[in-house]
This record gives sequence, structure tokens and C-alpha cells, in this order.
Amino acid sequence: MPEDGGQLTTMPKAAGRSRAWRPSVTLVLAASMALLVLLSVVLVITIQASASQRNTFQLLREVTGLVVEYMDRSLRTHLDPAEAQAAFVARQIESGAFDLEDRDRLHDLLTGAVAGTPQIAALLTWDRELRRFGVWREPDGSTGILEGDQSDDPLIRAAAEDMEAREGPVWGELVFREGASRINLRQPLRRDGETVGFLVAAIAVQDLSALAASLSSVLDGTAFVLQGRDGVLAHPNLTSSHPEQSTETPLVRLDRVGDLVLAEIWNAEPVEGLNTEGLDASILRIELAEQEYAYVYREITGYGPEPWYIGAWFQLAADNVVDRLVRSIEWSLLLLVLAVASAFLLGRLIARPIRRVAEGTARIGHLDLAHVDTLGPSRLLELDNQAQAFNAMLASLRSFETYVPRRLVTRLIQAGGEDTVISEERELTILFTDIADFTRLSEQVPAAEVADFLNQHFALLGSCVEAEDGTVDKFIGDALMAFWGAPDPQPDTAVRACRAALAMAAAVKADNAKRRAEGKPPVKVRIGIHTGPVVVGNIGWPGRINYTIVGDTVNSSQRLEALGKDMGQGEDVTILVSGATAQRLDDSFALDFAGRFEVRGKSITLEVYRLRS
Repeated sequence: MPEDGGQLTTMPKAAGRSRAWRPSVTLVLAASMALLVLLSVVLVITIQASASQRNTFQLLREVTGLVVEYMDRSLRTHLDPAEAQAAFVARQIESGAFDLEDRDRLHDLLTGAVAGTPQIAALLTWDRELRRFGVWREPDGSTGILEGDQSDDPLIRAAAEDMEAREGPVWGELVFREGASRINLRQPLRRDGETVGFLVAAIAVQDLSALAASLSSVLDGTAFVLQGRDGVLAHPNLTSSHPEQSTETPLVRLDRVGDLVLAEIWNAEPVEGLNTEGLDASILRIELAEQEYAYVYREITGYGPEPWYIGAWFQLAADNVVDRLVRSIEWSLLLLVLAVASAFLLGRLIARPIRRVAEGTARIGHLDLAHVDTLGPSRLLELDNQAQAFNAMLASLRSFETYVPRRLVTRLIQAGGEDTVISEERELTILFTDIADFTRLSEQVPAAEVADFLNQHFALLGSCVEAEDGTVDKFIGDALMAFWGAPDPQPDTAVRACRAALAMAAAVKADNAKRRAEGKPPVKVRIGIHTGPVVVGNIGWPGRINYTIVGDTVNSSQRLEALGKDMGQGEDVTILVSGATAQRLDDSFALDFAGRFEVRGKSITLEVYRLRS
């Protein structure tokens, strides 16, 4: 069928609905605008105004601000998180939370930092004896370890001496390693006023060339980033390694990148008569081979010993993007006045179902599916198809809602969405539960009954976690893991976790009373609670990301729960808390000191308390 004509829908016919012919939005708009377009053409032919070169450059001035601002923001979005992550790692080492001599914990810290910041290709530390230890990212995304004594390396000695005199991070020169150019960010490490070493973050810049290539296709020009006046840092021709890049020459020279227009940038001249007041950028023009070109760029500093220049160049021709934009504006201004009346009438017809879609979509955005109504039919084909698609999407989301941690997702949405979630270290309280002898219990009943039992069991425990504003992180077989303190800060995480544990104990005891009355064996539950620092944020890969926590505190909490196996004494529920959690509780909680225990996999002992109902 023609795209602008009406058609009979081929979707299944709903009961009681008439599927008569409906005109398409394209047909309705075409019929309404035909007269307006005709009048507009007459006006355009009458005026016959073509844009002058002055107007072209004035428009180019407006485009300049957008281009350099976008590139500036994209560049800083790529580099600043890496600087922040390096500063975070430095603070952890300088505070004493991590020691350069403790390679296992240092490896965990560096690996987490690299995993959370894809811009960082390598994160390395050197102690005062210039012994190197760090991690670097493999091409497949995994990490490897770099270590060794570099006290005989004059470059490393020079870097260490330079760091002695520095008060903060320094963006160093570009280096070429493993087939790619990287920027060095160096950070001195001090503790109690004395230098204990330094940190280096190697940041990949090849992604900047991919950004320049993407932006170039949109601008119908060529975007670039220069380091100094003669080195090309990012360009569409540098999305892969350039033949002339090497350890000795990590930068490609301006005249060797394969862009004849860019090579002439410093021979271009300012545009005469162009007002650049208030514009934090430069605009130049040049004529090459009887063709005019314009350069727009901004100088930025702070990312190395030489300034950077970010911008783009355009070909100035009658049929280029700028001229098409000028003509589009002229036509739009004329059509705007004439189309207001018809747009008002059409808007009244179309706005109502669209408004209902917007309202429903807004509720869906907050996962408030229970208050979203289905849409009724429309006489316009596209709006009718939209209503059916919306209703089908709503039905699918309601089915999928079961598998989504709605409360957690809602809190993240309220905080600004996934892009605001930055992996960071926080002090959280973690709770683990486990069913004693679950394997023996599950072997005595069919699989379907096991699943029903677990669903009921987790419903009891999960409601206790949510009642204390905790986050159920995951279910691991017959175990539940929950935490307090993220994404929303909670000053009383230990109190909330222990109240949830006591509520779980009461719920399990009540459920066991029913089970005993029915002749079923009671369920024995072990609970472990520990408070300490963890890394919390988005963990995973682009196709499957979880907001979760990682760190030694998680392991300690799980192993604390496992101690309940030897300390249960026949109770339905055994609750063990660490000393770190106990010291954050008030006198309203009944605690019995159980002793200090060695925890499997750890070289230190944990102070353990029993929490009584």
C-alpha cells in the first residue's frame, strides 16, 4: 500500500472493534499542508533571497559554539572520570586503607578501579624503592599483573624525583604501548607528609578518534584534537593504529595524518568582519585549490605540557551543511506562520492520545505499572497502531516485572538513572542467610515442591529486608544476600540489618510452628551480619549489568553466617554479628559474646556475637 494512503490493518481484530478504513497521519498532514506549501513556494520565488557569505559565516559562528562545546564536554567526560578514579585510589593508599606492600589487597583495589573505568588501560604503583606493581587491561577486557624492580630505569627514577616536588596529579606526555597511544596521569602518594611512592594511570585516547569520526559524519566536516600545534591526538584517520606511531613517536604529525586541509590550519586567516565577541573559540578560513574551508577550534589546557586544540573544519560550498541549514531556517520561518492554524486544529485531534501515551510512559519510567491504563483505539492509523503497540508493551512489562528488582531500580531512577551510578567505596552492612541441611531436605520432596518452598521462604525473608529499606542483592540457591547503605546513604545500617534479622527470626519461628502442626520438619536458618567497606555500583558487561557490591566485607559476612553451623544449639534461627556491627548497635539489642574465630580464607580473626530475640 502507498505510504501516504489509508490502509486496512493486518493486526488481529479485537472483539467488538470495527476495523474500518482509517486515514494515515501522513495523508491527513499532506492534505492539510498542500495549500500551505504552495503559498510558501510563491513567497520564496517572490523574495528570491540567497544567503551571502557574511550570513554564512555568521551562522558558522553559531555552529562553532555547539561543535566545540560538544567536543569539549565529550573530551572531559572521557578523561575526568579517569582522573577521579586515580585520585580515589591514591586516597585509599594515602589513608592507610591499602598498603603498597600488601599486594593481594592492592591488586583488588587496582583491579576494581580499572574495571570501573574503561578509559584506564593500566593502573600502576611504584614504592620508594621503585618496585612496580599494577594491573593492565587485556584486549578481551580481562586484567593482568605488572610487577618488578625498576630502580635501574632512569626514566622511572626521573619520574619519581618529579613526583617528590609535586603536590597533586600531573598529566604527562603521550606514550605508545601495545599498539595504541595513551596519556600518562601521574599522582604522588604521600602518607603523614612523606612520599611513599607514586601512581600512574595510562588512559587510552583511541576512543577520542572514534568520537571524532562519529561527529564528522554528523557535521559533514572533519573533527580533530591536536596536542600542541603539530601533533594530532584524535582524528577519523586514527581510529586504528597509524603506521608512523611508535614508542619514539606516539603522536602523528599534522602533515602526516592524511588530511591535507587540516595540515593547513595554521596558514588560515581569521574571517574579516566576523564578530567573535563572547565566543570561546576561534574561526579561521582558507582557500585551497579554488575551494573555501573554515576551521573552528578551542584551546584547552591542563591535560599535559602542551595545550590541546579541539574543533572541526568544514567545506564552504553552496550545497554544504551550513547552506542547507540556512535554507531550512528560512523555509521553516515562512511555514511556521502559515501552519499555525492548521497545526492547532490537528494538534487537538492528535494530542489527546499522545498525552495519554506520555502519561503512561512517565509512570512506566517509574515502574508504576499498576496505575497505567491501556489505550483505546484511534481513527488515525498510526495512533491506532501506537495504542496497540503500547498495550502490548505494557502487557509484556507486567509479565517481566517479576524478574526486576523494582524497588532498587526505582531508587536508581530517582537518583538520576544508570549514567549517574559511579562505582565507589562505601561502608555497608551485609546480611547473609542460609538454610541448614537444605540439601537433605530438598532430596525428600519433588523439585516443584522445593521451588514452592523456596519462593515462600524468600517471600518471608525479603519482606523483612524491604521493611527496613534494605536491598535484596541476590538469591544464591537457598541463600539470600542483602545490604544496607546503598544506593541511598543510611547512617544506621547496622541497626536496620539487625532489626531485619530479628524480624526474619520471628517469621521463621511462626512458619515453623505451622510446619510442625502439619507434620513437616522445621526449617533451621543461619544469619550472618557484618559491617565494613565494599565497592558498590554497576558491575557486569553492557549486555548484563547488576547494581551490586564486591569486596572482602561480603566474603566475611558470608563466612560469618557459615559459623552458625557450629553454634546453632538447636534453635530455629541463629544470628551471628561481627564486632564491627555490634559496636554500631545500642542497648536495645541483646548480644552475647561468642568469642573470636578464625574465618576460612582470612588471616585475621573476627569478633563474633550472638544476637538474641
